[in-house]
Amino acid sequence: MNLFDRLVAWFSPAAGLARAQARLASALVTRNYDAASPSRRTNNWRKHRGDVNSITAVAGLELRTQARDLIRNNSWAKRGQRTIANNVVGWGVVPKSNSGDPSVDTAAMRLWKTWADTTECDIDGRRTFYGLQQQIMKSVASDGEVLIRRRRMPAADLLAVPLQLQVLEADYLDTAKDEEISRGKIVQGVEFDSRGRRAAYWLFPAHPGSGGDQKSVRIVADDIVHIFDAERPGQARGVSWFASAIVNLRDFDEFEDAELMRQKIAACFAVFVEDADGAGTALGDTDSSDETIESLEPGQIQQLKPGQKVSFATPPGTTSDSFAGRQLRRVAAGLGVTYEDLTGDYSQVNFSSARLARISHQGNVKDWQYNLLIPQFCTPAWRWFAAAAVLDKKLPIEPGVEWTVPPLPMIEPDKEGLAIARLIRTGAMTFSGMVREQGGDPEAHWQEYAADLARLDELKIRLDSDVRAVSQAGLTQERVGPAKKEET
Repeated sequence: MNLFDRLVAWFSPAAGLARAQARLASALVTRNYDAASPSRRTNNWRKHRGDVNSITAVAGLELRTQARDLIRNNSWAKRGQRTIANNVVGWGVVPKSNSGDPSVDTAAMRLWKTWADTTECDIDGRRTFYGLQQQIMKSVASDGEVLIRRRRMPAADLLAVPLQLQVLEADYLDTAKDEEISRGKIVQGVEFDSRGRRAAYWLFPAHPGSGGDQKSVRIVADDIVHIFDAERPGQARGVSWFASAIVNLRDFDEFEDAELMRQKIAACFAVFVEDADGAGTALGDTDSSDETIESLEPGQIQQLKPGQKVSFATPPGTTSDSFAGRQLRRVAAGLGVTYEDLTGDYSQVNFSSARLARISHQGNVKDWQYNLLIPQFCTPAWRWFAAAAVLDKKLPIEPGVEWTVPPLPMIEPDKEGLAIARLIRTGAMTFSGMVREQGGDPEAHWQEYAADLARLDELKIRLDSDVRAVSQAGLTQERVGPAKKEET
């Protein structure tokens, strides 16, 4: 107990004892965690105790700007962004209507293909629905967030459904709009009601980077989809996925520039001629009577004057690739992709290591697909589409939806295909599950499969891949058909 504790204890022993116990408990907890103890190693560690929105309000715009600059000028950053989008979206996350009524589902999918498989869905008329998925994932990776606005279109536009989607960068949000209001609060342009639900978004009518004074406009939340990965509870805005890799990428970019200049200098072959008595002319002087060596030619044999000698510059050596590899592995870890996908370097990969890396990376991909892209963009877009179709009397009801994601490519199809076949034969996987895992629609797959078999029967063609005629061991088996009627 210190002097003040003893003074308190003199007036109130219980209070003095409580103070001493609290100080001892705090000291013990702090000492049990090195990171919480003041020391030489933690003195320069700058930490922010504010809530997540106060942190993103200060750093969000700067991180977004830096990430965009890196993607424009740094090949590693650009490849990292494309790798994320390609692995998450692939050929596209495809819907399947599941209203329970086959006629409604057929009509819904036919209407969807007319609208989503063409550029009708994009207000810019540039991308299909699956192209929008790619653009969205690229924006989320670089900016941390992106906005999709529902645009109801007039019937005169003759669209499959009177609806188009507008992709807006995060810059459209009025970040300065941060205040308490009577019906709730506004956090960096996102309005919440009194129960904490998103009620509206305050958007600029044009991109603020285009110049001119603009006043943000309130758009109800039903017409906006805000896509971002919330890393902390209560987070209102997204943060660039490059945040933890920006400094490393920037430093590594400057290192590579310096290394390139070093190798350019090393490639310059330099010769120095020493004149012991100083009687020769200086380099560059023109004297027809002098035979000073100022250039070298292939196969040249040159007699030097007495006292002269030639020395060659020693160029700097090359830097080991191990340092560059470590830096790029840090960048890959920050982005959530594999080193091989980021760099395209598969020189040290075998089947086992590649499969383990893919399994680990697939966890991130599934997270981004099922917890980000599908619930935050695909499903709301389907609801908008279904509502517009019902309003336009193209569908009688708004059907539900199931989504099928594209698979990651197989590393060795012969081995992985055999593993899938064994899972099916043991009952650990269903036929429909196998088709879905490969990114297909089971119903459409088996309908097409049955049609192909019927066509082969019509043409009287037998293939060794026809399981009805050839066993797995390659033996011809009796074809199962309808039982013959017994003669009476």
